[in-house]
Amino acid sequence: MTANKRTATDPAPLLPAGSGRQGDPGTTPDTNRFTTPQIRQMLQRQWGDVLLQRLEVIGGIAARLGTPAYLVGGCVRDLLQNRPAPDLDLAIEGDVRALAESPPLQQPHAQCQLHPRFGTATLRYPDGFRLDFARCRIEHYPAPATLPEVRPGDIHSDLARRDFTINAMAVDLNPTTFGELLDPHGGRADLRQGLLRVLHAGSFLDDPTRILRGLRFAVRFQFRLEKGTRALLREALAQDILARLSGARLWRELQYLLELSDLPIALERLGAWRLWPLLRPEPADMESLLVRIRRGHQEIDWFRRHCPDETLFDAAVWLTILWRDIPWTEAEKRLHYWPVAGGHRILRDLRLLPDMPGALTRADRPSAAGRLWERLSLPGLLALCAEYPETDIMVESGHQHLRRQRWLSSPLNGKELQALGLTPGPRLGEVLERLRNARLDGEIKDKETARQWLIGQGILPSIQP
Repeated sequence: MTANKRTATDPAPLLPAGSGRQGDPGTTPDTNRFTTPQIRQMLQRQWGDVLLQRLEVIGGIAARLGTPAYLVGGCVRDLLQNRPAPDLDLAIEGDVRALAESPPLQQPHAQCQLHPRFGTATLRYPDGFRLDFARCRIEHYPAPATLPEVRPGDIHSDLARRDFTINAMAVDLNPTTFGELLDPHGGRADLRQGLLRVLHAGSFLDDPTRILRGLRFAVRFQFRLEKGTRALLREALAQDILARLSGARLWRELQYLLELSDLPIALERLGAWRLWPLLRPEPADMESLLVRIRRGHQEIDWFRRHCPDETLFDAAVWLTILWRDIPWTEAEKRLHYWPVAGGHRILRDLRLLPDMPGALTRADRPSAAGRLWERLSLPGLLALCAEYPETDIMVESGHQHLRRQRWLSSPLNGKELQALGLTPGPRLGEVLERLRNARLDGEIKDKETARQWLIGQGILPSIQP
């Protein structure tokens, strides 16, 4: 099976016979569960009167402009699941710019940002709410795993290009039909049954990122793949379709996966879907890896609480934990392909980590431990702490370094040392480092004790003004 020169609206069978969707004459999509008044009530209850009024205004303007407007995709799915939707996506059958820039939509003080290249626009309101507008379109895939060619379409072609039936629903915003639910692919029935179903047999071949998006949906919503979709997944993986993705597209989807709050469940599902080779060789000891992942969540939470003003690239922590027990070359070849920010630091940490526990155990002074911790990046340090129980002395040492020790410096700066008689040069830097170590070890605490320490070390003469 190939997806060459296929369009999302081609009249091909959507799924193998017996899948229970369009193409199976024994099944009619469920289109009558919610009435139009019920949808309006759901919009009002979940999103409030203000947003409902905004949507009514948009629908009215769109009708006058002859550009019908619809709520689409994930926000409709979330509406039917009674989940919050911080942003809304609207599909427009016509000129997006004319609608988004319509004066009534600019009130009160909404900011409009146009993206002419993509035929999209964004409205941001002072209360933080965002509306994303996009023109309805038809997508044509010239070859598997390539970006689609796009041309304008209507709402039905726009829904037909979606990844899963649960995301292929729309709510009409036009005044005479406001609140009508469009569900041509039976998404509501799948939503109720907790099923992930693709819209057509070539879906995973057209866009392999749908495989990883499906995995995220399976974890977030505790859904399962529909039988026919499972067969299509196996077929796509047998063709090694994910290998055709660019490194940038693959890494973007993997990063979304690593950001899931239920990462241990996501990794278990990754194994069940036979996708481990994307991240690493399949773990020999899955339970041990999951323990480290759970500890990683605790370490990241600890860091957020105690260092709230600092930024942390969580994905680097997860990759370091995931790659801690695999050959360095396995990590290197993935980072060579993926555009991961700070990838070279991850590789450096992976080289350092095997020797770190022993070296830290042998460190007999806080300054010696501090020098070792400073060799690791922040994600590397947290990844190492995640290898130990929360109350372990190794974790205590790492936390002490992050909270206090890394910020300590010499009580005397370079100018003050020169005023005491030291000359500029490499030795001045060495003295500053020794003073910092002495402070870490509790031997000095202020300028006076630092001066006395310098005298005791023979660095300064015993008689000082």
